[in-house]
Formats: sequence, structure tokens, C-alpha cells
Amino acid sequence: MLAIEYKTKIEEHAIAHCTERLIHQYAGRHDAATVRATVQRISMLYADADVQAFVPVLVERDARRLLDMPE
Repeated sequence: MLAIEYKTKIEEHAIAHCTERLIHQYAGRHDAATVRATVQRISMLYADADVQAFVPVLVERDARRLLDMPE
């Protein structure tokens, strides 16, 4: 396995873990599909980031901001 593929797997795992954490945290306010869509949409914004190591943290932060916004 190439190093970049390994790195991608770690980031994918981190984002999946973040998604599950957010689904549980926002269960009373948003359904799982909304949380998943929010995380996916934000992840796409960081797809071309130069430093991918921080992407899961940034995705979670941005998702929380969006999910915390009043509807």
C-alpha cells in the first residue's frame, strides 16, 4: 500500500468517526441523513487542501457550526 493510500484511509476513518459522533450528538435536532450530508458537503470543500492531515478536524468544526445554526 502506498503511503498516500494509507493516509487517505486514516482520514476517511477519522471523518467516518466524526460523522457518527455528530449523529449521536445532534440526534435531537437533526436526523442522521442531514448530518451525513453536511459532513459530506464540507468534506468536498477540503478535497484539494494542501495539508490533508487537518481535514477531519476542520470538517468536524465546520459541520458543528452549520448544525448549530438556528433553522
